[in-house]
Amino acid sequence: MKKVLLVLCIGLSGSLSSALDIRIQYPTSGDSLSQNRIRLAGWVSDTTAQLSVNGNIKRVYPTGAFVDLLNLVPGWNDFVIEAVSGVEQVSDTLRLYRIPPAPELPEAPVVFATERLLPATDQIYHAPDMIIVQFQGSPGGRAFFEIDDLTEDPLPMEELATSASGGVRGIYRGSYFIGERDGCDYEPVVFTLVGKNGDEEEWETDRHITVKLDGQPLIAETKSDNNIIFKAPWSEIIMELPAGVRLPVIAELGDWTKVCISDGLTGLISRRDVELLPSGTTYEPVSINGFSSRIAEDWLIFSFRLGTQVPFDIRQNGNNQLVLDLYRTYMHDEWTTLAAEDAPGAPDSSFLDYFYWEQVSDEILRFKFHFQTRQLWGFRGWYEDNNFKLAVRIPPQIDPDAPFRNLIIALDAGHGGDHPGAVGATGYMEKEANLIYTLDLAELLREAGAQVILTRDTDTTMWLRARADTARKYKAHILVWLHNNSIGSTTDPLAVSGASTYYTHLQGMHFALYVYPELLQLGLKPFGRVHRSYYITRQTDMVVFLVEGAFLSHPEDEMFLMDRANLKKLSQAVFNGMNSYLLSLAEK
Repeated sequence: MKKVLLVLCIGLSGSLSSALDIRIQYPTSGDSLSQNRIRLAGWVSDTTAQLSVNGNIKRVYPTGAFVDLLNLVPGWNDFVIEAVSGVEQVSDTLRLYRIPPAPELPEAPVVFATERLLPATDQIYHAPDMIIVQFQGSPGGRAFFEIDDLTEDPLPMEELATSASGGVRGIYRGSYFIGERDGCDYEPVVFTLVGKNGDEEEWETDRHITVKLDGQPLIAETKSDNNIIFKAPWSEIIMELPAGVRLPVIAELGDWTKVCISDGLTGLISRRDVELLPSGTTYEPVSINGFSSRIAEDWLIFSFRLGTQVPFDIRQNGNNQLVLDLYRTYMHDEWTTLAAEDAPGAPDSSFLDYFYWEQVSDEILRFKFHFQTRQLWGFRGWYEDNNFKLAVRIPPQIDPDAPFRNLIIALDAGHGGDHPGAVGATGYMEKEANLIYTLDLAELLREAGAQVILTRDTDTTMWLRARADTARKYKAHILVWLHNNSIGSTTDPLAVSGASTYYTHLQGMHFALYVYPELLQLGLKPFGRVHRSYYITRQTDMVVFLVEGAFLSHPEDEMFLMDRANLKKLSQAVFNGMNSYLLSLAEK
């Protein structure tokens, strides 16, 4: 609710009006929140006004921006934001509701809570695995669990320390390892809790366990174009696989399927991304007899003939080495043919220095490829029928007099259209700043001789995959992902600011490292050089790195980005860092 008070004598024929205004950008009045604090970002039309939040004076920046970190108590919270300028006064009330935290359970009488229950869904196991069970109950007691046909007697559980339970007392956890001869059909988990006073209560959950060990593995086959395997739900990625790869199923866990990649390596894949194959589907080790290789355009392609599609992992190890792991694979009788075009003295000169393979375990065949280059420029793996292909991009020639001349560089201005990205206290949107400095950088690169691809040059909505596919379509050597930053909702907006660069694969590392100090030359504070996995930076068939220019959530950084001259300097800094690294590659 906004209130305006104006005291001004203007004569009998005049009217009352006010130029003083407050606009709250974040959060939205009426929001329900679970956290105990929330950042505030807003704008006042008169930069000379005195602004207060619940009577506490806050700084108004030259752009009119103001920020704060608001503490929330359970229930409704009212924050009166008031601006006073001369005889004008305007106020706005921000109402936020903090959801009260669940009260701690009493030690007596003995009670159970429905929150934090494991398993979270019905679970079906097809191979030996660890079952984790958990419940919340009265703290300080002794807990047990049992599952009919699995546990002969109730098994003890541990009450977790508050450091391991998010500060909540009374979280009990237990485990059971499924044996080779175990089996049960849709059995509930039964918990028993003995309180400090000796009272005992029993609780049967509505989540059920099924164990089906019939001696034959259950096999799933990936069916999507891109299948991500996680170690835990939405955690770090273990690997990404194409369609048609078969994997033994360990368990069906609600929306997730737990699969075995090799002995000792398991992961979770979305249930919608796999198809369960009929009983009796075979799953056995695959033999290969080495590989052949050839040069196609500017790629060196290694071909491995396999009888079926197996899981694989490709990673860069150092500046000039790739490691390929083929799972459930062994070498039978090697006959490897190297590309004649890649021999020493050939027109393209020798790119592959040497390789070797080793049988790391019964289920992992590892190849290590060493290349004669100081920078890898892209690699990828895929299947054609049952033939696995590994392609490695041959380095472009770097001219020390014009290092960008032979390069195709894709620039992606983050967000756009329906996706504004971060929004500053004044309402300035990240998508605008991103596009401006992307276009400036494109001009610099073209003048330096590069072929430049823009994933977007207008305010349009684009999905991440379309951005990567555009760069791929035009055979980009480098994809630069250009963004600006923002903090989370519970962080003090004045505590975090500055520039940063990011990379996932080592081939993008040096570009990120060389650009970073150039950003700091602009007077931006150091936020860091960061190794991080994003969808765009995970692409391997080109060099990718991310630039985060400044924090729109910090008023001074927002002011920096609102200045057109500074955006030009930002693009020049990215250009300078790339140019410096390319020149280092051109040195003998």
